[in-house]
Amino acid sequence: MRNLIKTLLTVALMATVVGVGSMQVNAEEEQDHKSYFNDVELTEQQKTELEALYQDVINRRKGIINKYEEFGVIDEDKAEKMKAHLDEFYEKLKEDEFVPKWDKKHKGKHKHD
Repeated sequence: MRNLIKTLLTVALMATVVGVGSMQVNAEEEQDHKSYFNDVELTEQQKTELEALYQDVINRRKGIINKYEEFGVIDEDKAEKMKAHLDEFYEKLKEDEFVPKWDKKHKGKHKHD
């Protein structure tokens, strides 16, 4: 009889631990789906500042891509694809008025060749 009670208590305890653990995982997953950034409206001056910074960054990255192409690290086709991707990234930022819409739930789901 004692063994039966111990077994039942052990099973009940394990079920409780597993239940609490799964609730924590669900809560973490739900929190992961929230955006990193607040939904804000930037002023025109802020947008202009960010636009200038992003243009500088994109131009520098394109310069690096051109150097890799020049040094033979990547071919012309790959360089053009990389630069086109940067242009698409910039246009998306511009559409979103330079407020990032990055979302953790999409992390790791990039399309690569």
